[in-house]
Amino acid sequence: MYDARGREFDLADAPMPAFELLDIEKYNRLTVQASRGCPWRCSFCASSILLTRKYKQKPIDMVLREIDKIRELWPRPFIEFADDNAFVNRAYWHKLLPKLAGRRVKWFVETDLSVSEDDELLAAARRAGCAEVLIGFESPVEAGLEGIELRRNWKKRKWPMYKQVIRRIQSHGIRVNACFVLGLDGHTTDVFEALYDFVQDTSPYDVQITYQTPFPNTPLYRQLQRDGRLTHDGQWDRYTLFDINYQPRPMTAEQLRLGFHQLTSRLYSDSFTNWRRDNFKQQYHRGPATRRVRAPCKAATTGRGLPTRAPSKPAVLPMRLPIL
Repeated sequence: MYDARGREFDLADAPMPAFELLDIEKYNRLTVQASRGCPWRCSFCASSILLTRKYKQKPIDMVLREIDKIRELWPRPFIEFADDNAFVNRAYWHKLLPKLAGRRVKWFVETDLSVSEDDELLAAARRAGCAEVLIGFESPVEAGLEGIELRRNWKKRKWPMYKQVIRRIQSHGIRVNACFVLGLDGHTTDVFEALYDFVQDTSPYDVQITYQTPFPNTPLYRQLQRDGRLTHDGQWDRYTLFDINYQPRPMTAEQLRLGFHQLTSRLYSDSFTNWRRDNFKQQYHRGPATRRVRAPCKAATTGRGLPTRAPSKPAVLPMRLPIL
């Protein structure tokens, strides 16, 4: 398992990726890294813990050279900024975005909900080609957020803003991929309906659900290990985000599995997915929202007439995967 702790790397020393070795026809996106790390310390997150202890940024001219190299191979590319939390250093992005705007690229990025506080940044990101931001909301209910962020309980403190955040970001014509972790301590069987209602109310363009997963060396892993709640310790092939590897509380593992599968069927039905995306296109695609959210069709609301079972490992992209 890769572990960079104690071996800090300066992103200014990063070599130019050999994009020319790729068969571009086989890719729907190429990645560029502008930063590494995250100021928050979520108990389940492995990537920042193993990659770096501090937030670091790649020089802007290096990022632009990488993007220009991609454009030589793919004139109108789709780029994923492979950052744990991209917009932490807003001054950096306020300098980068105007230079990116003239390059005619579309891009996707992972960040946190604080980006919604900067309308100027969101407007500049939209002009520069930002198509979607992925944000980890983790829980639609306040109970599951207690202690999930270990430094300042930041996500719980921001919970009252969750719905406003999605609407505000999407009002700039930028899609939101809202990500949730099910099976957090404090989640009861009511969380599945609460999450569906949250998505129905806010209409994010994309939504992602996964099981809480105790990746090795994370605070979550160590806590569950101390409590004797790990059920498949060391069976790393099960650490997929779609397998249960611990004893949840207060739900049973079977209640979590059944509720997850039923919710998957409803969230990812064609009718509900198309309803969310049509809402975005009608309200937000060309700028600030001026219309009200349409009511979903009956099938999308009730799940009636939809499959009763979901695949055990639903494929939902883009996926927020830890780096191991």
